[in-house]
Amino acid sequence: MKLKSKSVRRFSVTTISIFVFVLALVAIASIPDVDFSLAFEDCVIGISLEDSAAESQYREELGQDFSSLFDDLDSDNFMAIDTLFAWSNERINSGRFDYRTLGPEDTIRIPLVDTAQSKFYVHPFNNFVTSRFGQRRFLWHYGIDVKLNTGDTVHNALDGIVRVIQFDRRGYGNVVVVRHHNGLETLYGHLHRVTVEPNQMIKAGEMVGLGGNTGRSTGAHLHFEIRYFGEPFNPEHIIDFKNYTLKNDTLVLTRDNFEYLTVQRQRVIHVVRRGDNLGAIARRYGTTVNALCRLNGITPRTTLRVGQRLIVRSGEEAQRQVVQTTAPETPPATPPASADVSMSTSVSVDVDVGRGDTED
Repeated sequence: MKLKSKSVRRFSVTTISIFVFVLALVAIASIPDVDFSLAFEDCVIGISLEDSAAESQYREELGQDFSSLFDDLDSDNFMAIDTLFAWSNERINSGRFDYRTLGPEDTIRIPLVDTAQSKFYVHPFNNFVTSRFGQRRFLWHYGIDVKLNTGDTVHNALDGIVRVIQFDRRGYGNVVVVRHHNGLETLYGHLHRVTVEPNQMIKAGEMVGLGGNTGRSTGAHLHFEIRYFGEPFNPEHIIDFKNYTLKNDTLVLTRDNFEYLTVQRQRVIHVVRRGDNLGAIARRYGTTVNALCRLNGITPRTTLRVGQRLIVRSGEEAQRQVVQTTAPETPPATPPASADVSMSTSVSVDVDVGRGDTED
């Protein structure tokens, strides 16, 4: 009798389970089709949602259709951008002209704004300057640092073509280099995220990335450089960083803009003191242990002696990097009739000398 009672209970439990399962199937079958295609409509692939405000701004701007920016674009005007001079998608510092070929009377005039050709300037980011172009202890700061917050939008300054996107952990961090007309390039460093691609045509004002604190940096800011055929010059020569505008529609350059390089490329000797090691010396002068070893014929395991003289920077090495190759006598885009750009210049090709941003 007791065995029969257990069998009845098992049969009841099994029957109830089957009944519940059937009811569940009926309920699921009665649910209308659900379209999940919009569930991820506001998501951007590859973007974390850690900084909600910044990422929201990024999603809104990335979602914009920039195709209208190119409606009035003269394709011949873009093609005039020189993509032959030291063009590389891998090297930040791909080449440089020999500024010493500029005579005392030589003047380079480059129109930056031309309403007839729809060429304009847009300030990369409107905020105050935290560090200027110039000497920093034993190093040289080749650009202007502008304060921003991680996630702020950084804009391209002039029409151009994206040449380099790279992560430089010892210097610029996430960096974008854009090639413009007449041998000009702009550089945007320490970005949190890059939003353009190599070889992409880009108009002034278009977003190049989100500001950040990557690379050799101690706080969120934009490191901004402007170069002529690979050689940086002081951005404040042409840009008013207080009013976020150009000082003049035409950039005028002379040899004076590059004379600082004469001092920068002289030989520098360090005399070893007690407690010195290769790592500390490299950090002090903004170089690497490998570079010190190469210049001095030593290895990282070499024991330094107090009073020993180490070559930190070799003027001879810098000179060898200038390959005597004649650049075009006129810039890629035809300047006004009054422009004087017919001097001969020498350039180096395929050289990356590790010119990086200094720590901020």
